[in-house]
Amino acid sequence: MDWTHRIRLRHLAILVRLCDTRNLSQVASELNITQPALSKWLKDLEADIGLTLFDRHARGIEPTLYGLELRRHAREILGKLGRAQDTMAQLARGATGTLAVGVTPNIAPVLLPPSIQRFRERYPRVLLRLAENTLDYLLPLVQEGSFDVLVGRLEQHSLPRNLHYEELYDEPICLAVGTAHPLANKRKVTWQDVQAYPWITPGASTPMRIRIDYELALADQPAPWQQVESSSVLVNLALLDGSDLILPISEGLARHFARQHMIKVLPLPMRSRGITGMVWRDTALASEHAAYFMECLRLAK
Repeated sequence: MDWTHRIRLRHLAILVRLCDTRNLSQVASELNITQPALSKWLKDLEADIGLTLFDRHARGIEPTLYGLELRRHAREILGKLGRAQDTMAQLARGATGTLAVGVTPNIAPVLLPPSIQRFRERYPRVLLRLAENTLDYLLPLVQEGSFDVLVGRLEQHSLPRNLHYEELYDEPICLAVGTAHPLANKRKVTWQDVQAYPWITPGASTPMRIRIDYELALADQPAPWQQVESSSVLVNLALLDGSDLILPISEGLARHFARQHMIKVLPLPMRSRGITGMVWRDTALASEHAAYFMECLRLAK
């Protein structure tokens, strides 16, 4: 009999955990079973499939190409079933559908409100599920089907396979400070000025971090004193309040909070521009809700 007829959803979840942790004893403890029992299950699964899913060594286990490929499909299956369970529950409560959108923190307050307002006018009873997180966290979830659309500051070359990309707009980055910062009311600010203070920097490998590093290179500037590493908009705003910290931020988001007198944008022109776009899977276009939401994003840019 085909091995796919015998595998269960629980088995897929175990396989994903083994690939993620590379540790048999940890996963066995999570499942409240013995490590020998888990090892036997894995050997039986490999024998059933006829392929080696993990290489064993003294430090633990390492997924093979076959194991990683099966994990990708397992995540996709589990993600779709999770979406199905959520959708059924919402339909039972009177909703007419669901739409899951992942968004990076830097664009959520600017681009999403007008897009959501337009979407709700056409689909008032569709449940819109929003999740805000960093790009490295959200992209795999879009790839496996947990989200219909991802929108945020993106770099096209960094996208996983099987995902589609569309640029919405680009905008400069800038530097912002709290309203009581020593530089807040200066009419002219130089690189020497901003290098004298500690910075809040985005996480390594994030699109914003890539852009600010590129901007520093263009200006022939060394890396600043990076006292805090954070991609949380709310945390960063709170940190700027009453401190001497400097924050790299997209210009649109900075102007949004400056109009509320929460921060000051420093008059130091930047040459680097960040790209805001959206990412989706093939199946997203089969959903009229997802297709229309993407059109709302285009109209809001």
